[in-house]
Amino acid sequence: MASPLPLVRPSDEPLRLQAAPRQRLPSRLPAAMLVRGLAVIAGLGMPVAAARLADLVHPAPAVSPAR
Repeated sequence: MASPLPLVRPSDEPLRLQAAPRQRLPSRLPAAMLVRGLAVIAGLGMPVAAARLADLVHPAPAVSPAR
């Protein structure tokens, strides 16, 4: 039968446990794409909303039919 390995380290350095490899965080790309898409939609809708509000505040005069 083989003799068991010694439990003492040959060096004076204390035993250090290595940390487990960190798991990669999920990519933030989908969230960034969602925010960018919402910003684009809001940016495109802004002129439409501004024109609608301008029409409500200052409606165009009714045009009378030509005689």
